[in-house]
This record gives sequence, C-alpha cells and structure tokens, in this order.
Amino acid sequence: MKQTQRTEKKAEFLPSLLVMVAAILVLVGGILVLKLDPHIPLIMCTFVLVFYGLYLGISWSDMMSSAVKSISECIEAIIIMMSIGMVVGAWIAGGTVPFIIYWGLKIFSPQWLLPFTVVLCALMSTLIGSSWTTAGTIGVAFMGIGMGLGIPAPIVAGAVVCGSFFGDTQSPMSDGCNFATAISGAGLYNGVRGMIISNVPALLISIVAYVFIGMNYSHVSADSASGIAETLAGLEGAFNLTPAVLLPAALLIFLIVIKFPAVPTMIAAAFAGTLCAVLFQGEGLGAALGYMMKGYVGDTGVADVDKIVTRGGLSAMMSTVAIVILSMWMAGVLQRTGIMHAILAKIARIIRKPAGLVTTTTVMTYLFSYFAADPYLAMMLPSKAFAEAYDEMGYDRSVLCRSVSSAVFFAPMVPWGSGGLYVAATLGVAVLDYLPYYFVGFLAPIITILCAFTGWGMYKAKKAAPAESASN
Repeated sequence: MKQTQRTEKKAEFLPSLLVMVAAILVLVGGILVLKLDPHIPLIMCTFVLVFYGLYLGISWSDMMSSAVKSISECIEAIIIMMSIGMVVGAWIAGGTVPFIIYWGLKIFSPQWLLPFTVVLCALMSTLIGSSWTTAGTIGVAFMGIGMGLGIPAPIVAGAVVCGSFFGDTQSPMSDGCNFATAISGAGLYNGVRGMIISNVPALLISIVAYVFIGMNYSHVSADSASGIAETLAGLEGAFNLTPAVLLPAALLIFLIVIKFPAVPTMIAAAFAGTLCAVLFQGEGLGAALGYMMKGYVGDTGVADVDKIVTRGGLSAMMSTVAIVILSMWMAGVLQRTGIMHAILAKIARIIRKPAGLVTTTTVMTYLFSYFAADPYLAMMLPSKAFAEAYDEMGYDRSVLCRSVSSAVFFAPMVPWGSGGLYVAATLGVAVLDYLPYYFVGFLAPIITILCAFTGWGMYKAKKAAPAESASN
C-alpha cells in the first residue's frame, strides 16, 4: 500500500498576517500584560508558529532543523555574552572597574557626565566595532560613576546604549555594519556614507539632549556631596586603587587593536582581572576565579558602594542565554514557515513612491526586529524583498542600507532579543526603564524617513556608461 506524501503549501499573505498578529499578541501580552519573564511567552509564541507550519505541511523535523541552524549561528554571540559576564566580575574583583569609578567621581561633574558617556562610548564602539564590549567595560564603569553622582541608573544606561550602539551601526569594523552593507548590496564604504546621513545627526541631537538633562544634576547638594565623599572613601577602603589594576583594560585594548578573535580576547581580559584580584586585592586564587562564575558581591559596609560593585559573573548571564536560545528557536521556525516573506512580497508589490518605500522598509525592519529578535534576520528579509523596488526607482543601494541598518539600533530596544537582554543583564537596568532615554534608537529611523520625504541623502544610482560601438 502506497504512502501519500503530504504536499507543502506556500504561505499566503492574509493567513500569514493573521498568524503573525496572533503570535505578537501572545508574546507582548505575556511580557507586558501578565508581567512574565520572556521565556514562557517565547515558547507559547513559537508554538503558534509551529501549528501554522504544520497546517502548511511542514514537518516538525524540518522546523527544528531550521531552528537548530538559527541557534547555531548565534553560538559565538552566546559565548561572548557569558565571557563578558566573567569580565565584569573579574574586573570588579581586581579593582579595574572600581579604579575607573573612583577617578570618574573625582573628575566628572554631574552636568557633563551624560554627554561624555555618549561621546566616549561612541568613540570606543566605533574604534573596536563592538557595542557589547563597550557596554560591558566602560559602560559598567560609567554606570557606577553615574550612580555615585546621584544620576538615575536608567538615564545613565540610556547614554551608554546610545554611544555603544552608534558605533555598532556605523563602524566599518562592526559585524552589524558589514552585514547591512553586504545584504543591501551597497558595498562597505558606500553603505557607510549612506548611513552617516541619519546616524551622525541622531547622535549629535542625543548629545545635546543629554547636555540639557545633565543640567538638572548640575547643582550638587550638601547631601549629594556627602554621599560622593562616602562612596570615594568606601572604594578606597575596599580596594587597592593602584594604576596597575588598569592592566586588564590595556590588554583588552591591545588585543582588539591587533584584531585578536573576540572570544579569546574576552577570556584573556577576564583572567587578567583575576590576576589583579590575587596580586593587588589580596584575594585567594579560588575566590578570585569564583568571581568569574558567581560575580562580585560588595561587602564594604557602605550601601551605595555595595550597590555599585555587586554585579557580573557567568551565572548571572544564564537566564539571558536561555532567552536568546528560545528567541533563535522562534526565529528559525518563523523563517521556515515563510510568513515574513509572504507579507513582505505583498507589500513590495503595492509601493509606488520613494517616501513610501523607505518608510515601509524602515518600519518593517523595526517590526521584524521586535518579532524575530534578531537584527540580522530583520535586515535580511526587507533587503531581499525591497531591493528590486529601489533599483526600479533608480536609487542607490546605500539608501536601502540606511533603512535596514536601523535593525542594529533597534536591537537593545527588544526586551527578549539578545541586544536588549545583554544590556539589561550587564548594566542592571531593564529595557523598558532605559528605553525612554535611548534617543539615538528613535532618532536615526525618524531621520531616515524624513530624508525620504525631503529628498536629502536620497542618492541616485550611477548609470553604467554605454559601451562604445565596435564599428564607427
């Protein structure tokens, strides 16, 4: 007796749209309405997609194969996430972060800390091409300085994220920038030129906004001054603040400059911090190694100091790692069902004007960043769907690159995405708390859309020179 093989159906626009809306409601409802951690809503959301895939005739094993592929592509990012948890714990125990906080409290005034935070994080992330490394090193130090100066943690976190993710979007050394320029077909330097049009104004406006916010903290009260003095005394009493504790930071910068691979770079920086804990802080080897696993817990007797230095550790990142794996499982199933392709293909056929094209590309990139929880998938799908439309209207691919590169800015805005999870775990501030102060993440896509309506930066594609006739 012959077995009948089930024919796989192609995902269509209306059912795909309904399923996507249902999945979004499950995800957002679980997190925002029921106040659940993202883990269970992500599993529920994935099974909404799985049931639709089964309806289309896609086997469970096919969907799982796509999910495994999606997760495997994220393994290095997961290891980096865990290793930065190790770095934070080791650098605090070794005195590196406390040293930076101590001198930051002495040097910076509350009024200028926030704009300096944006500028220095933007410079570092542009030079090294990594928002995660920037946020996990100097970002953690700026959090401590800001808390010591009495500036609310969500505002400082917003400044750190603004600067850190600017470089990740704009720097030619960044994976995000390279992927955006490649998938859009713009080419690296042409794509970078296109992104400058929106990214640099967004950063400058953010810096100005932080100057005005900083003015609210320009007057240090007697209580604040007393608190700062107490924090400085607490740091001095708990740590040996010799300049030698900056050696792990110097090693990190050196390895980044010579382009050493990311994972061994972070592991080396973590062990350098552990060595400092043994040599300069008088810690035993077992205790010093333990800080990489469990993080550092302050016990100075000064509440503000303990709050600043209690953080880090590989174990603190494991809940975040679980969410990343579940997000990538969902993204793999989503890609295999073809839901997003069906929606984008339909939209691409009805767009007729450049302003509508750029707006749709940017908005869809934003939506897919939230739903797929993966900036690379969020850049890839609109690029493939809308590339021909940009060509038909005669626009250079750098315009497409500018629109889809917003996915990198959107990454720390997604509570269940790897960017948002990493920032929240590393800086100790929830995504929804720092989101109102993450100005560049809102401004860059808005400026991109304004460019489309005004025509500014809407570069036309260069026409190939006609070949000369062989015979005259």
